Amino acid sequence: MAEKKKEFTFRYVYPDDLRDLYVNGAWGGLTPRKEVNLHFFSERHPIPKSITHAINDDNSVGETVSKELGGDAVRLVQASIVMNLKTAIAVRNWLDGVIKDAQEEE
Repeated sequence: MAEKKKEFTFRYVYPDDLRDLYVNGAWGGLTPRKEVNLHFFSERHPIPKSITHAINDDNSVGETVSKELGGDAVRLVQASIVMNLKTAIAVRNWLDGVIKDAQEEE
């Protein structure tokens, strides 16, 4: 009879297009299938849709005459995650541990 394995190793593979994301918050809820849907976003001031400037007598760009904004703030969704409840609980527990470690280091 073969001896039972006592260890199991996961290998992490990083794709070439992997990118680090900075997020300010998250928004989400439950899907119709009762899975957790989570959107991570970063916040910033909006980039104007357009800016109109006066033209000076010497043909240089003058004062701003008008500016059209696209809202008061922008929330750029960086990633959307869907996970089952078991995975959401595991992520929460992991985050609790990371937060505890960070607080103990302060």
